[in-house]
Amino acid sequence: MIRIIGTVLLTISVGLTSVSAAELFDAEAAKHHFDAGRDFYVKKDYENAIKEFEEAAQIDPENTHAYYFMGYAYYKLKDMKKAMEVFDQAYEADAKYSPPR
Repeated sequence: MIRIIGTVLLTISVGLTSVSAAELFDAEAAKHHFDAGRDFYVKKDYENAIKEFEEAAQIDPENTHAYYFMGYAYYKLKDMKKAMEVFDQAYEADAKYSPPR
């Protein structure tokens, strides 16, 4: 059993870019990255906003707000293809998702 858990954690940690295995299920870390992304977004620093939203979504794949804001940041950068891909991810995470107003 421990061997299986270790293998799963190793697999998860190998697949991550800059998110540690400890952060993977850390709601506070996801919120931190989301809030940082929103701050960058407000400052119109869309590249850094995207990085932070990606981190938040990687930690919490069901964070539809992170996908939405990431998609809108891509939209602001005029990358419509990537924006639509990310908006699709938001709807895959929650089919009833409605962006915050």
